[in-house]
Amino acid sequence: MIKPVYILSDAVITPLGRNSDETLRQLYAGATSVKPYSNSQFGTYYTSRFGEESVYGNNHHSTIFTRIEQLIIDSIQQALEPLLVRTDQKDVLFVVASTKGNIDQLDNPLFDQSRLRIGVMAAYITRFFNDPNQPVVISNACISGVQAIEYACYALQQGTYKYAVVTGADLASDFVLSGFYSFQAMSPFPCKPFDKDRAGVSIGEGCGTLILSTEPEDGAIEIAAVTSSNDANHLSGPSRTGDGLSNAIAWAMQEAQVKGAEIDIISAHGTATIYNDEMESLAFQTAQVTDALVFSIKGNIGHTLGAAGIIETVFLAHCLKNNSGIPSLGFEHQGTSVALNICTESNRNRELKIGLKTASGFGGGNAALILKK
Repeated sequence: MIKPVYILSDAVITPLGRNSDETLRQLYAGATSVKPYSNSQFGTYYTSRFGEESVYGNNHHSTIFTRIEQLIIDSIQQALEPLLVRTDQKDVLFVVASTKGNIDQLDNPLFDQSRLRIGVMAAYITRFFNDPNQPVVISNACISGVQAIEYACYALQQGTYKYAVVTGADLASDFVLSGFYSFQAMSPFPCKPFDKDRAGVSIGEGCGTLILSTEPEDGAIEIAAVTSSNDANHLSGPSRTGDGLSNAIAWAMQEAQVKGAEIDIISAHGTATIYNDEMESLAFQTAQVTDALVFSIKGNIGHTLGAAGIIETVFLAHCLKNNSGIPSLGFEHQGTSVALNICTESNRNRELKIGLKTASGFGGGNAALILKK
């Protein structure tokens, strides 16, 4: 990178916890919020979603903001709380990642249809924080979260902004679930990333926020590189050889000036679909990072779509701080042609200095991010 970018603060809200620490404790304990639900269209399915009693966040102005907007506002406020950052200044940029935004309001006749556009939704949120800048929206399928971080890093490095508030959220609406059902991609049981008996994805709800800056604070994790690529293979299927992802990883390692053997831990995309997990294993082999500890948290909280890259980057950073990987829930037997070093228990026996986050999505998108302690 031209100039290092650092993670100053973070906040994650999932059905497992109302903040990063709560969710992390549950992840280390091997807990899951993926549960069975029933739908008249596709019968029993497994997903991770907020119960109505939690009402998606903390009910900020519930008559003004939708569920996903409340969730994002709560997450941003949590992340900002320990910092002296004024969001009413021009040097603060908001970057919002989501694949579907307010799509759960599609059949609500009383809802302002313009807010179905993610850009309009983002503007509602930034007005709450009195930010004078136009928010940037990244909506590129399941790599949206990592690409939002990528955009924020580039913007900070230009020197126009001092801080970037990177946030992402998605909900498990019927619209989203029916789409994955039509692809026959939903698992008939809680998803099992990288396991030989995996049968598809479990969708999840959640929100994550990162506060980034080129000015570090004590103990801040460095974002050493973020890159993205497109394998141009298929509308919904990844390259069978993993070449698009391996290219993104190689570019990230080159930018971060690290070698494959130096990668200690990988937060994989790990959707538990047949093709994604196999493709990732091949990409890791090509990039020569198969010795690293690998984990996926989608067995715990499901696939949070546009929020996944942000949420999973947050927990990769915490793994580096704690020198402890997160057990990959659902993994029992090696299920990819390339054997991976899957994390099955919290391991504090070695120091973790460098972490890799990967993401892939519909349309052939791939992204890679490298963190340094």
